[in-house]
Amino acid sequence: MTFFVGTFGNVKLKRTTTNKFESSIGSADVNTALNRIGFDGSLENILTGDRISISTNDARGLVCFPAGAWPSAAVQNTFDGYVNVNQVGGLRFFASFADAVNNVRANEIAVASFAGSSLPITVGISDVSYNLLGNVNGYTFNSEREQIDTTVLSDKFRRQFSAGLLSGSGTIDCFFDYTTTGVKETPLFMLQLLQRLDLGSEFQCALYLTDKAVSNSLVSVYYEFNAMITRSGVAVLPGEVTNCTLDFVTTGDIALKVGEPSGYVLQEDDFKVQFEQSVEFLLQESED
Repeated sequence: MTFFVGTFGNVKLKRTTTNKFESSIGSADVNTALNRIGFDGSLENILTGDRISISTNDARGLVCFPAGAWPSAAVQNTFDGYVNVNQVGGLRFFASFADAVNNVRANEIAVASFAGSSLPITVGISDVSYNLLGNVNGYTFNSEREQIDTTVLSDKFRRQFSAGLLSGSGTIDCFFDYTTTGVKETPLFMLQLLQRLDLGSEFQCALYLTDKAVSNSLVSVYYEFNAMITRSGVAVLPGEVTNCTLDFVTTGDIALKVGEPSGYVLQEDDFKVQFEQSVEFLLQESED
């Protein structure tokens, strides 16, 4: 009989939410020297590394980006990109997660000044791939089926309702870290996730019991579901490593799968490449 230890597991996250918020971009909100755009709600809802989608119903399209920012070389009404966020909510746009969290200015996407009235926009978050959560020292996941009292129902309704409702909850424990090279998510992101005001704390999660990426001799077995952070806590003790505890509940279907999560083959090369750049701060920049 084979026994598996917890070191073969992993936690992978996809930044996603069904919620969106409304805002606007004025001509004064665009800084072409720093290639940053700011708007109401960005500081409270958007985190460095998010892949955000900005759309407008204005007939001008998103003129805050030059035509060359789109593959069609023409201004469109929707723009998707990874963002680096500074301390005042200014957004700098990139084509990859790694470039965004490392603020690689050589690969930044240009923004454009414009005149006239403000652009009404709708902002959402929709990532396309999973990233590994770093510094995890353990997780627990519980799924349960709600028990329903059917003793007073007829046999027909007893059969109909006996299945109950399936729900899940759990806890992720990790050592606190705020640095990243663009290869892994950091525990700081999970703490920040609870603070999203309009978009909420939802994310998509894959909890691996065994991960083929850890050992090629294994088959990946994992739970996949959408979840929401409900509580976060930190323990700061003298002489001890700072530890984070994150509680979550599932918000949709719970699936126990064998193989790789959906979207895995769509991951960009930045997930697999080891970068030589020095470690950068996730939200803090040495220079803008």
